[in-house]
Amino acid sequence: MTLMLRPEVWREMYTASGAGAFLPTGDPTTTPRWLLMLAGGLFIGGLWIVYLAGRSTFTAEEKRFAAGLGGKIAFLSGVLYLGAGLWAASVQPVAVKAGLATHPLYKFAGFAGYGWLAFVAVAVAVGAIAGFGRVTAGWLGWAGALVALLVEITFTVYRDGVRDLTLLSKGYDVWDRAVATNWGVVGLFLLLFVGGLGVIGWLISVVARAQKPMEGAAS
Repeated sequence: MTLMLRPEVWREMYTASGAGAFLPTGDPTTTPRWLLMLAGGLFIGGLWIVYLAGRSTFTAEEKRFAAGLGGKIAFLSGVLYLGAGLWAASVQPVAVKAGLATHPLYKFAGFAGYGWLAFVAVAVAVGAIAGFGRVTAGWLGWAGALVALLVEITFTVYRDGVRDLTLLSKGYDVWDRAVATNWGVVGLFLLLFVGGLGVIGWLISVVARAQKPMEGAAS
């Protein structure tokens, strides 16, 4: 991802070493983007555990444990996620900040960034309620799942705008590229994707059919 945003360093890096085993230096966004990736995974995972805590397949004690664990993970990693996002936004190049504020195409991405802040704050609150209050209500899990989806949507829109404007400032217009689609590869991907969904569906059906007999045998 770092090299994708910094094409100007490619020639120097690969002239120095053809192994491709080094990161470019001097990019102030690398560390906050790395923290965003790590904290974001834990954040969404915690909200997922909160959602599971509201399912009827667990005992009351299991639900409280899951809500407490998932909520604390979502709260703590969410605070780090929010801080890393603010850090990453603050160190963006001037051209990117100006584009998000004034470019007719990417002003929407700038608004999406504010939406991301709001939704992350709400999700952090959901994590705090579930984690420290050990609340297992189904509505709280669904609220966390919905906010997580909105967080990902707004973040994707904002990140796409940042990427496009970063490359535009270096002479690469992503909307003015010649694209030659390899339809064979696209078709193979779609075939494997549909096949993977079928396998997952079959595995879920096997688990669902085996659950009751296993419970009966255990009793």
